[in-house]
Amino acid sequence: MKKRKSMWTVIVLIFGTALLAGCAGTPDPSVLTGSTPASSPEIEQQLVWVGRGTAYIFLEDEWVRTPISDYEFLVRQNRFAGYWESLKVQNRTHPEYDGSAGPADQQHFFRVEYGSPDTDGDLPITLRSTYGDGSGTSDAEYRRTVLEFEAASVSRFAPYNRYRITQHYRYEDGLLEETVLLFDRDADGTEKPFVRIDEKARMYTLK
Repeated sequence: MKKRKSMWTVIVLIFGTALLAGCAGTPDPSVLTGSTPASSPEIEQQLVWVGRGTAYIFLEDEWVRTPISDYEFLVRQNRFAGYWESLKVQNRTHPEYDGSAGPADQQHFFRVEYGSPDTDGDLPITLRSTYGDGSGTSDAEYRRTVLEFEAASVSRFAPYNRYRITQHYRYEDGLLEETVLLFDRDADGTEKPFVRIDEKARMYTLK
């Protein structure tokens, strides 16, 4: 009798485990590209930087600090021939953070593809990211980059519909300065700023 009871216990446990696995569903795909280390092209250079984002909101024609939306971040950037891929992890740790900018802990992916230089030597950029897709430009030495793109998956009632990111790579000082601007652009091209985040980070070259 005890043996039969023990066997039924095992069957119930196996069935329950299978049921829970089925309820778990398909996991969300990774934000990274689907290439494997064996099939990926060679990384020409790899950078890592760590820093902090300082947040502001535009109210009554001036920028007002919003410390509860500040965040710390970490970026790993792989540079390949003709394109770069960056993974960004950011964490909002203020005890009063209200979730207005999404989950406190986030990760995002950016892929920038560089085209041929124009007559001024600047490089056109095609951008794909978890925030949205767009375009931009960089100088020939990859020191100053401007990216602009439409905000993906944002309600039409949201106070912004676009992002503009301006980056200054100060390689000799090991620093990166970046401004992230969230703004609304009307059909006539009029822009209304909403949120600005000033990022400063210490940058390290791994390869």
